[in-house]
Amino acid sequence: MNHRELVLSARKKARFAFLSLPEELQDEVVEGLDSQAMGLVEASALVKSRGYSLSHEAIAGYYRAVRTERRLLEINQELSRVIKEFAKKPQKEALESLVNLVIATAATGLADGSVGIKDVDLAKLVLVSSSYAGSDAAAPGGKDRQPGAGGAHEIPTAEKIKQFREMLL
Repeated sequence: MNHRELVLSARKKARFAFLSLPEELQDEVVEGLDSQAMGLVEASALVKSRGYSLSHEAIAGYYRAVRTERRLLEINQELSRVIKEFAKKPQKEALESLVNLVIATAATGLADGSVGIKDVDLAKLVLVSSSYAGSDAAAPGGKDRQPGAGGAHEIPTAEKIKQFREMLL
């Protein structure tokens, strides 16, 4: 897929003055920028030498969009590959791999600062969680289990979920 197709297939349709240039000139500029044979100022000078007027900022905006779309295409291809690999694995192994992927992604986000976690009072969190986890005296789903009596498999109420979210986020 060439740069024009990538930018024009984007979810968000932006209008770029760069696309009004002849396709051969567009290709020459993008190839020059890709190979780092020219910078934005040189690209603007090339466009001007061919009788067109386009600022280096306009070229930069288009080239940024091209790079973004290329990254998104690569990510989509990689995700498709990962999904196919998951489909081949037994369910438990796939789930473990997915959990590891989520943990690694979260760790990367924490490291680069793009993800933040609110300070949590662990004692309070344990108290809130134990208030709906209840005791394990009655077997989950057993005869002597009363509705609302707790148990490891009791579904938390909306209020308890809200409390957890407030504590964690």
